[in-house]
Amino acid sequence: MENWDQPIAVSFDGVQSESAAEKGHNVLEGPGRELSLKSLELEAQSEGITPIFLAKVNVINNAISECGMGRYQYLLFFSAGLGWMADNCWLQAVAILMPAVANQDGFPRYPGIRMLTCALYSGLILGALFWGFSADVIGRRLSWNLTLYLSGIFGLLAGTSPNFTVLGMWLALLGFAVGGNLPTDSALFLEFIPGSHQYLLTFLSCFWAIGQVIASLIGWVFVANYSCDSALVGAPGYRCDDGNNSGWRYSYYTLGAMMLFLATLRVFVLPMDETPKYLVSIGRDRDAVDVVHKIAKMNGKTSSLTVADLHDAAVPYFRFDGDGDQVTTKFSPLQLAINSIRQIDGEHIRALFKTRRLAYSTSLILFCYASLGLAFPMWYAFLGTYLTERNADLGDTSVDATYGPYAYQSAFGVIGSVMAAALVQWNRGGRKFAMAFFTVLSGVFLFAMTAAKTSVQINALTCVVSLTSNAFYGVLYGYAPEVFPTTSRGTGDALAAAASRVTGIFAPIIAVYSPAARSPNGPVYASAGIFVATGFIMLALPIETVGKTAR
Repeated sequence: MENWDQPIAVSFDGVQSESAAEKGHNVLEGPGRELSLKSLELEAQSEGITPIFLAKVNVINNAISECGMGRYQYLLFFSAGLGWMADNCWLQAVAILMPAVANQDGFPRYPGIRMLTCALYSGLILGALFWGFSADVIGRRLSWNLTLYLSGIFGLLAGTSPNFTVLGMWLALLGFAVGGNLPTDSALFLEFIPGSHQYLLTFLSCFWAIGQVIASLIGWVFVANYSCDSALVGAPGYRCDDGNNSGWRYSYYTLGAMMLFLATLRVFVLPMDETPKYLVSIGRDRDAVDVVHKIAKMNGKTSSLTVADLHDAAVPYFRFDGDGDQVTTKFSPLQLAINSIRQIDGEHIRALFKTRRLAYSTSLILFCYASLGLAFPMWYAFLGTYLTERNADLGDTSVDATYGPYAYQSAFGVIGSVMAAALVQWNRGGRKFAMAFFTVLSGVFLFAMTAAKTSVQINALTCVVSLTSNAFYGVLYGYAPEVFPTTSRGTGDALAAAASRVTGIFAPIIAVYSPAARSPNGPVYASAGIFVATGFIMLALPIETVGKTAR
C-alpha cells in the first residue's frame, strides 16, 4: 500500500508533480476555504458518499470534460448500444416465436406455453442482481465482456431444445446472461461521458428499438417460411414437427450466432477500460489517471490530470489513518473477484438509502421500475397473441398479419428514442417530465387500442405505443444511473432491474390463471391503467438531473 501522508505527491508517470497552487489552480484560504469544504461535505452527505470520493470525482469529471466528447466516447456509445440491443432482441424473440413453439408437437399449447416467459424472467432477475452487484465489487469490465458471449451460447442451445422443459432451462440461463446488459452498460457509459452529453444515455434506447426490429425481421422471415399451418394444428393426422416447423429454431440459431459475433466485436475491436470513477472508489488513483490520459489521447486532446491532483483535492477530508492509501498491486481477475467478494457486507445497498432524500428517491425509482416491469410485459410479451386473436376476429389469420406489425412498430421505437433524448434536455421539464409524459401517453393509446375496429387502426396504435414506451424506458434507464452514487451505481441499477423483472415474472402467471386474460383486451386494460398511474407518480421523484454531471 502506498501512503499519501507525505506532502510531495507522485504523478502518474512517476515524476514529482507540482502542487495545486504551483499549477495555478484556485486554492481558497481562510473562511472561504472552510465554507467550500463544508459545502462539499454537506453535498457528499446528501448523496450518500464520502467527501474524499466526491472531491476526487469532481476532479475526474473536470478531467473528462477537458478530454471532450470524442472518438473514445462514440465508440463506447456504439459498444454499449450492443448490450441494449441484445436485451430487447431476446425479449422480442421469445415473445414473437412463442406461437410457433406452441404449435410444435410435444410442446404445450396456449396458455401453458406462456410459462416460457416466466422462465426467461427468472433468469433475468438473477442476472440483474448478479451482474449489477458484481459491477460494484469486481468492476464494470468483466460483466461488460461476458454477458453478450453467454447470451449467444445459450441462445444457440435454446434452438436445439427437444422439449418444453429443456427450452425453459435454456431460456432461464439466457435471461441470466442478458439480465446484466442494461445495469452494467448504462453505468459504465455514464461514467465515461462529459456531463454535457449525459442525454446520450437516454439516446442509447434507440439500440433497444433496433434490437426489436432485428428480432422481428428474423422471426418474420423464418416463421413465415418454415412453420406449419396453425389452422391445421390439432387436426387428426396432421403433424407439426421439425420437418415443417423449424422456423423458430432457425431464429434462435441466427440470433445466437449474431450475439457471439457482437461479443467478439465488443471485446477485440471495441475494447473498453475500467471506469476512472470506479477505480478511484477502490483506491486505484494511478490507474484512473492512466485511463483519463488514454481517453484524451484517443480524442486528440491532452489531459493535465495527475495523481497529485486527486490527492490534493481529497487531503482536506482525511480524518483517519489510511484515508489516503492507494492500491498498488495488480490483481488477476480471479484474485480481484475473491478479494471483492470478501468485502460484500451490504454497504453498497445501505448507501442507496443513506439519507432521507436518497432513500425516498431510491424507493420511488424501484417502484417505477416494478410497476412498469409488470405493465410492459403484460402487454408486450403477449402482443403476438393479441394481434393473432384480434386479426382473427377481423378475418385475417395470415402470418404476415401477426408478424408485420412487430417490424413496423419496432421501427417507430427508434423515433421515440430521438424524441426522448431531445425532451430530457428541456430545462423546464427535464428527465422527470419526459418520463411522466411518455408513460401517461402509453397508457392513453393502449386504452384507445381496445376500441380499434380495423387492422389499420390496430397497427397504427401499436406503432404509437412502441414510440412512447421506448421513449419512457430510455429516459428511466438513463435517469436512474444518474441519481445513484457511483460507489453503488451498479448495485442500484441491479436492484432496479431486478424489481422490474420480479414483477414481470407475474405477467405470464396472470395471463395463464387470470379470468381477465381470457379476453385479448384484458391485459391491455391492466397495462394501460398502470402506465397512467405510474406516469403521474414519476412527477414526485425528488431529484432532477438535467444540467448536472453524474457523481
